[in-house]
Amino acid sequence: MRPCIFLLAAGLLDAILTHVGISTGLIKEGNPMMSRVISKGWSYFYFIKIILPLMLLGLFYLKPFIGRVRKLLLTTCVLYSSVLICHMVWIILYLKTST
Repeated sequence: MRPCIFLLAAGLLDAILTHVGISTGLIKEGNPMMSRVISKGWSYFYFIKIILPLMLLGLFYLKPFIGRVRKLLLTTCVLYSSVLICHMVWIILYLKTST
């Protein structure tokens, strides 16, 4: 269950940081699919970033993940961690150049 909660928190943090970064012109969305979603509106972007992890939580509640599915979930957590690290890098670089 913890990986699902992590994905929910990471997805929300990623959405907020992506919104701030794109709105201020500091970054561009690297995922072409999400870029299309953003072009339709931020509310769609936030909806996707929140609803997918919530669906995972619901599925986990119905039937706990084991075996390959659990490994895939943990791999997704590691990948999301790398995305958040990228966000931290651009924030640090922005703070260093703005002072």
